[in-house]
Amino acid sequence: MEQQEHRRLTAIMFTDMVGYSALSQRNEALALELLQEQRTLLRAAFLKHGGREIEAVGDGFFAEFPSALAGARCAVEIQRTLRDRNTSATQDRRILVRIGLHLGDVVVRDAYVHGDGVNIAARIEPLAEPGGISLSEDVARQIQNKIELPLRRLGKAELKNIRIPVDIYRLVLPWEKARLAGAERLAFGLRRREVRRALLGAGALAVVGGLAGTWAWRRAQSPAGQVNRRLAVLPFANLSAGADDYFADGMTEELISRLSRVGGLEVIARTSVVSYKGSNKKIAEIAAELDVGTVLEGSVRKAGDQVRVTAQLIDAANQAHLWSQDYDRELRDIFSVQREIAQHVADALARRLGVSAAAQREAGGTSNLGAYNAYLQGRFHYNKGDMEGLRKAVEYYEEAIAQDPSYALAYAALAEVHEQIAAFDSDSSRFPMARAAALKALELDESVAEAHTALGVVKTFYDWDWNAARASFGRALALNPNSAVAHNWYGWYLLFQREWDHAIAELRRAVELDPVSIIMNNDLAVGYQLAGRWDESIAQSRRTEALDPGNLWALNAMAWSQVGKGDYQQALLLFQKQADAAGRDMYTLNALASTYAFAGDTRQALRLLDEMKEKLKPGAAYQIQVVYWALAARDERYRAEMYRWLDKAYEERSFHLVSTSGRWYDGYQSDPRWIAFRKKLGLPP
Repeated sequence: MEQQEHRRLTAIMFTDMVGYSALSQRNEALALELLQEQRTLLRAAFLKHGGREIEAVGDGFFAEFPSALAGARCAVEIQRTLRDRNTSATQDRRILVRIGLHLGDVVVRDAYVHGDGVNIAARIEPLAEPGGISLSEDVARQIQNKIELPLRRLGKAELKNIRIPVDIYRLVLPWEKARLAGAERLAFGLRRREVRRALLGAGALAVVGGLAGTWAWRRAQSPAGQVNRRLAVLPFANLSAGADDYFADGMTEELISRLSRVGGLEVIARTSVVSYKGSNKKIAEIAAELDVGTVLEGSVRKAGDQVRVTAQLIDAANQAHLWSQDYDRELRDIFSVQREIAQHVADALARRLGVSAAAQREAGGTSNLGAYNAYLQGRFHYNKGDMEGLRKAVEYYEEAIAQDPSYALAYAALAEVHEQIAAFDSDSSRFPMARAAALKALELDESVAEAHTALGVVKTFYDWDWNAARASFGRALALNPNSAVAHNWYGWYLLFQREWDHAIAELRRAVELDPVSIIMNNDLAVGYQLAGRWDESIAQSRRTEALDPGNLWALNAMAWSQVGKGDYQQALLLFQKQADAAGRDMYTLNALASTYAFAGDTRQALRLLDEMKEKLKPGAAYQIQVVYWALAARDERYRAEMYRWLDKAYEERSFHLVSTSGRWYDGYQSDPRWIAFRKKLGLPP
C-alpha cells in the first residue's frame, strides 16, 4: 500500500527521565516502577493539552502538539506535577524529567514524523536542566506574552547535523531562581554535569521507516566544542620488564594531583581509581562505575636510562580516542620527568577540553627516590582502609620523612592517617600528633591542600575551634577544589554547625569525586542520619553495601536509621548481624543497648550497659552516655546519668561529642544543662 506523506508545521517535544540508566543498574525493580509512574503522568498531560504521543522508547517520549503554546503549557504542567509529587518522595524515589521543545516544518508519513524539526527538538532536550524546559527561538517567539512565565535566552548552540546554529531559551518555572542568569550564558561549553552526561549518552530511539534525516538518536552527541569534563585517570600500566611499579604509580599520582588543580575539570580521586590497577574491565564499564565521560589511561616502559610514557584520552561514550601522545625521555631525574610529562598532559588536555591549565608548582613534593617510594607504599596501605593498613601507612610515611625531612606532602599524609586511626580506635590522643604533622607540612609548604584539610579536622574534632576549622577547609578547597577528602570533612564540619543542606551538598560532592570509596559513601549515609533524613540514609547505606557487600559500617548506619524511624525490631536484627560478624565491642553493645532502651526493654538495656562498663577503657565514656540518652527517652530519671557521662566524655576530649549536633538530640534544646554543655563545645544548642 502506498504510504501517505505530507508536510506541516508542528510543535515537537522530547522528554528524558534523568538518571534512569544509573537507577536501573542499582535497582531495576524501582527503576521500572518509577518509569511506569512517569509514563502515566506524562500521557495524562499530553491528552489534556491535545498532544499526540508518537513514540515512547526507553525512558523518554517523542510527542507533537497543535501549537507551540499547547506544548509549552503541557511542559509546565508536567514539571509542576512532578515537583509537587517529589516534595513528599524520598531522594531515591524522585522523578526528574528534562523537556525540549521546537516548532518546525516536518514530514508526516503515516503515523511518523521526520525532518530537521525533529532533529532540532531531540538535540535541544539534553540542554535542559533536570526538572527544566529548554526551547528553540521559534517556540520562544510564539509563546512570548502568551504564557505567564519569563523566558531566558541562553545563547546559540551548534547542534549536530544542523547547519545553522540555533538560539536556545529556558522557560523559567515559578520555583526556579534567577541565579542561572549568568551561568546559563556559557556557550554550552561548561554545562552542569548532568547535562554533559546526557549530551554524551548514546541511547538510540529508532524510528520505523529508517529514512535519512529522522530522529534516529534520541540523546544527541554534544554540540561542537562540548566535551564531558568529568575525568578519571586510571593507574598507568607498567610495561617495564622486571621493574618496580613506583614510576608508573608515581606517574598516575602526579597526573591526578596536577589535573585536580586544573580549573573546569572534575577529576576522580585516587582512592576510587586505584582499585582498577591491573583490571581487565572495559573502559565503558569503568566509566559507568565512576560516572565519568572521559578516561585518561597510559603506560610506562623503562629500558636502561630511557623511559617512554604513553598517555591517551578516551571518550567513554563511544570509545573514541580524543587525544594521545608518546613522551620519550632520559631518566636521569625521574621526578623532573614525571612533573614535565604531567604538565604536558595537563596542557594538552586543557586545550582539548577547552579549560585553563596554567603551570603549577609541585606542592610539597620530594626529589628523594627512597622517600617518594616510601610515600607511595604508605598510600597503598592507607587505601586498604583497615587498621592494619593504617598502621603500616604510618610506618612508611615516617620512613619517607626520615629520608627527606623537608617532604611536606608526607607530613600531611601522616597527619591524615593519625586522624583515621583516631576515628577507628576512638583514640583522641592521635589528634595532637596529627596537628603537629599538619603544622610541620604547612611550615614547609603553605600550598599543600592536604595539610590544610588535616588541620581543619583537628580543629573540628579535637580543638573545637570552629572559626579556624572553617578557614582551614576553605583554604584547602581553594587550593584543590577537586579534593574529595576536603569536601567530605567540610561536610562533617557543617553537620556539627547544623547547616544541614550545605553539609549534605558537600558530602555528596565528595562521593561525586570519589564514587567507589566506601568511606565517602558511608559518610554520606551518616550525614543523612545526623540530619534526620532516615529513608535517604538507608538508601545511601544500601548503595554503600552494593559497593562492598557485608560492609559493617554500612550495616551500622542502616540500623541506626531504622532506630530513627522507630523500627526497633529491624534495627535489632541488623545490630545483631553486626555483633555476629564483629564481636561484642563497645560500638555494637552501645547500639544494641540503646535500641532495647528505645523499644522499652529497660532490663535488657541495663544488662548490656553493665557489660559495657566491665569493658570500659579510656575514650569510651561517650558510648556509655549514648545508652543513658536512649534510656532517658522513656524515663527522665536517667537524664542525670546521661549528663554525668557527657561530662566524662568532655574530660576525655572525646571527638564523638560533636555528634551531639545530630537531630537525635532535638528534644534537649530547651534544657538549660544541654544549652550549657553545648556552649562548652562552642556549638549552637
